[in-house]
Amino acid sequence: MTNVTRIKPIHTAIAQPGAGKTEALLTQIPFLVAEGKRIVLALPTIVLSDAITKRASAMGITPRTIDHRSGELVAPELTAALRLKQDSFLICTQEAIRRVHPSLFRGWMLIVDELPKVVDYPDYSLKPIELERVLDYTEERSGQLWIKDGLDEAVRDQITTNRADASGTDCSTLGSSAAHIFRLLLCGVDVFIDQPQENGKRHIRAVEEHLDWWKIFATSDEVHVLAANVAGSEFEKLAHAHGFTFCDSMFTPEQSRYTSTVTIYPLMPKGQTFSRARMLTRHGNERLIDLVLRTTLEQTQTRPLLFASKWAGLERTRNVQYVPKDCRGLNSYDTATEAILLFGGNPSPADALGLEFLREQYGEDFRAAFVTTRLLEPSLQAVTRTAIRCKGNTEHIRLFVQDERVAQYLVQTYLPDAEIDWSLSKLMPVKPDGRRAEHPQREMVNRLLEDGVAIKSIARLSNVTAKTIRRWRDGVDAA
Repeated sequence: MTNVTRIKPIHTAIAQPGAGKTEALLTQIPFLVAEGKRIVLALPTIVLSDAITKRASAMGITPRTIDHRSGELVAPELTAALRLKQDSFLICTQEAIRRVHPSLFRGWMLIVDELPKVVDYPDYSLKPIELERVLDYTEERSGQLWIKDGLDEAVRDQITTNRADASGTDCSTLGSSAAHIFRLLLCGVDVFIDQPQENGKRHIRAVEEHLDWWKIFATSDEVHVLAANVAGSEFEKLAHAHGFTFCDSMFTPEQSRYTSTVTIYPLMPKGQTFSRARMLTRHGNERLIDLVLRTTLEQTQTRPLLFASKWAGLERTRNVQYVPKDCRGLNSYDTATEAILLFGGNPSPADALGLEFLREQYGEDFRAAFVTTRLLEPSLQAVTRTAIRCKGNTEHIRLFVQDERVAQYLVQTYLPDAEIDWSLSKLMPVKPDGRRAEHPQREMVNRLLEDGVAIKSIARLSNVTAKTIRRWRDGVDAA
């Protein structure tokens, strides 16, 4: 574990999407600049960057915008701006922030709009030909990869060539997966390699903490994070793990409530969770997710918003407005009164191993934080793209959400008066193809068994009893 010396707390402005966090921020910028403050605003997407730059200009504020549309120049341009301090208000993306040295934020107030991603769980299934390329430069010891002695510089050259290939200035035979694996190894990240599968593929995985965020926060004069929720997230747990505390931000808007009447329709029956494995099972001649969507559309009254994972392949669905899962800052859908959520956020088998690694590192269970960050919070962001965010909206809002977990999270956060209606879930097949519905953790258990993980560890990761795991391993299903 790498700890960062905490200098000051993280100020958080917590309010519902659409409550006016950005407005509260922009209103105070002129006064802060007049006091001699220098401000960096880091946004999650370029779309949001453009929107806020436009709003700032309309209020008479002239920010300097720096983002990766400058190509490879973004890092040196932002570096120069931070060092020279000739601008009082910079706007950039969160991605750009992480590409400059943390020490440059000394003398700046940093404002981060939306929670930044502080951990990833990269997992690559490499075919033998790409695996061979990786093993040319690495060696395997006790299920972990290490760069061979004396080859660090050669690995750096491989990454440089791969980066040049991506920009069209050179040609590399190194795949992007292998290049990322090499970058992780050079950064000292533990990289694990699982046992070979029957098809010759092997999974290479890691837990990639973005530690630069904590260094940036420690260096900045003051840090503010604007978000709908911090509690229970990966961001909160890892911030605490690295010594940070939280306090209220001056940019917190006045608290308000959504005034729309809302009905939430869970799509999965009580006790069942939405998952990729379940949704991709066949039900007759179609996938379960197609049946769920078709059944849901039969109940809609408008052209609803549809939020779905890429694996669902639903981008071309008719009679819906398809919206990307990462919809933060997208405010052009606020006339919609219905939304359908068909994306997941459960840990994969590789993610589960990563969460076990974090538990061993920090002595805490991160599974609930994973689900909050990858499923529950994105679901809140999705449903609040609708007319629910418009003050004075009188039209009824209907939200078709994945399962009970999402429905309860919405009610417990910003929709306390919403009604949960289970009628639609009763139309969904509990037993696809007339068979017993497969246990939601079975796919994870089978994968971990294939990777040679001990049954005791699998039981802890999956919350499935060791007896059941042995039965599945031996191909014995209870009647």
